[in-house]
Amino acid sequence: MAQLPVREMVLYKHGVGFFVREGSIEGESVALTFRQEEINDVLKSLAVFDHSGGQVLGIHYQTPMDKDARLASSSIRLTDGGSLHSLLAGLRGRQVELGFETTPGTTEMVQGRVIGIDDPPNTQAETSGLTDELVSVLADDGQIRVFRLGALRALRIQDAQSSHDLTYFLDSSMSEDVRRTVNVRLSAGEHQLVVYYVAPSPTWRVSYRLVAELDTEGKGDSGKALLQGWGLFDNRLEEDLDDVKVTLVAGQPISFIYDLYESRIPVRPTVKDESRVAPGPVEFDSAYDELEDVDIQRRLEAPRGGTMMKRLDRMAAAPAPAAMNLPAARPPSVQAFGQSSPAAAAAKDVGEFFQYAVTAPVSVKRGESALVPIIGSEIKYERELLYNRAKLPDHPVVALRFDNSTGLTLERGPVTVVENWDYKGEAVIPFTKDGSSVYVPFAVELGVRITEQFQRNTEATGLSIKEAYFVFEQYETNRTTYLIENTTTNPVTILIEAARFSNDWQLFDTAKPDVETATERRWQVTLPARAKTEFPVQHRRRTYRNEQVRNLDYRQLQEYTSKGWLDKSIRGELGKMLDEINAVQQAHRRLQPLDAETQKLHKQQEQLRANLTTLQPTGQEAGLRKRMLGQLETSQDRLDAIEKEINQLNKLIEDGEKKINQIVAGLG
Repeated sequence: MAQLPVREMVLYKHGVGFFVREGSIEGESVALTFRQEEINDVLKSLAVFDHSGGQVLGIHYQTPMDKDARLASSSIRLTDGGSLHSLLAGLRGRQVELGFETTPGTTEMVQGRVIGIDDPPNTQAETSGLTDELVSVLADDGQIRVFRLGALRALRIQDAQSSHDLTYFLDSSMSEDVRRTVNVRLSAGEHQLVVYYVAPSPTWRVSYRLVAELDTEGKGDSGKALLQGWGLFDNRLEEDLDDVKVTLVAGQPISFIYDLYESRIPVRPTVKDESRVAPGPVEFDSAYDELEDVDIQRRLEAPRGGTMMKRLDRMAAAPAPAAMNLPAARPPSVQAFGQSSPAAAAAKDVGEFFQYAVTAPVSVKRGESALVPIIGSEIKYERELLYNRAKLPDHPVVALRFDNSTGLTLERGPVTVVENWDYKGEAVIPFTKDGSSVYVPFAVELGVRITEQFQRNTEATGLSIKEAYFVFEQYETNRTTYLIENTTTNPVTILIEAARFSNDWQLFDTAKPDVETATERRWQVTLPARAKTEFPVQHRRRTYRNEQVRNLDYRQLQEYTSKGWLDKSIRGELGKMLDEINAVQQAHRRLQPLDAETQKLHKQQEQLRANLTTLQPTGQEAGLRKRMLGQLETSQDRLDAIEKEINQLNKLIEDGEKKINQIVAGLG
């Protein structure tokens, strides 16, 4: 697309680029060529403008189809091994002009219609010993002429449809390439065209260098540094980029692929003709009553923001890992290093995005990549030790912390840390807005070891009474104890970082965090040289469980009373309830032997009555019969007494249950 070179490109982090092409065109069309994987984004975004006053009449591209389906309607089909032979076969009956070399150096032109191609007779041979096929033509004068196919030197198709079919076949064959052509139709004359479009593009990257100098000749824990950022991008276009304006955008716009290139014919239902009959009765269901409008209230919880980090007291410098001297000559200062590679990008906050517009035009060869300096700012930093078991167990990391005072948004990227001109380590700078704090953890402090111990417990703390139930309030607690050991010869200050629990968990009996964010809390712990300490962090949350009031016993009543969970009046009512429950339980226990005795007496009476039926009221059996009648009377008296006692016990139980229910109802 040399006619319309790239003049500007805006690269994003999510794999697309916005391209601007501009150039002068004379004629009624211009062709734009794209890769096949780019065509959907191009069709979705392509816009063409003519600044010279001309008109853009349309944009055309070849409809994608299967090659065989595309060529099905063409009368010309060329094979890979015999293109000329298959072309002449396809031109049978068509008007053509043929040129044959009948004598060496002389071409004879013949106009007519192609009859066909025939194999030569077996007896015909060339002086060279080679045979050749024969082309027969019906000349315009009516004569049928035959020529050797090998003598054919020129062919002009005079049939318009055949010429179109040949062009169509060649275009269709070319469409199998990975490139796709979009033709822009223009009005006649000269044009100053500008073309805008979005296309897939490798994401641009950023690489940082943090060149730091400690204060007080390296004995402190703070200093100044130069933060330098380089933007990396690739030229995957099929052309060289020459003096192109480049903009790198930090942010994440919404983008997607929408298939506009592939044509689709939706499947439609097939409707068959059918006989018509007289319609029967038509009925309708009764209408619904008017439905009630329901207004669903949606409550949006306001986001909770974290507090800004407090300035921490200076800490003594922790031992640094063995340094590796840089082979290059050391500049005299951070300022001098920054002046040697000044930033070449103008930064601008554009709403939800942040742009780095490279100020100097960029030239990049096809298939090459480039780095351009986009950030160069002097900052102040502090050294800190941070520990988070989820990120690195057992040891804290040495980090440089600085406030992003560059006025820029920092994209996520790797950073190489050089302190006092010694290589210290590497890290990743996260996506950071202007004014936010940045931690650059570049090394592990092996001289400090941290071990964690975990405990979980549940403890009841109070109760209330609701609807015949005790509602126990209890706390579920989580305790994490950090065992910190400093084996170095210097005092250290460590930031213990832990993830925030959900909102129903609260800190208790724990020092107030020095830093709170939306997801984490940090505590500052200072430890002398060659010392160890414990630092506890405790969370708890309130939960509840229920028990029936009637399941209470005297031991539990005494326990709840001793803990102060019951006031005097409630305690007295519960005591009465327990007395009634005890009386009811004793009555139930008394009923059991009475029921057993009743059953025994009934069996005895049945036996006595059976015996009495066999004894005579006179004679020798009269005395025995009288004695049995006395036993039967005695057992009946006992049954009457038992029945009376059972009735009394049941009355006692009924009255007791009523009193218990009244007491329980009154407690609520």
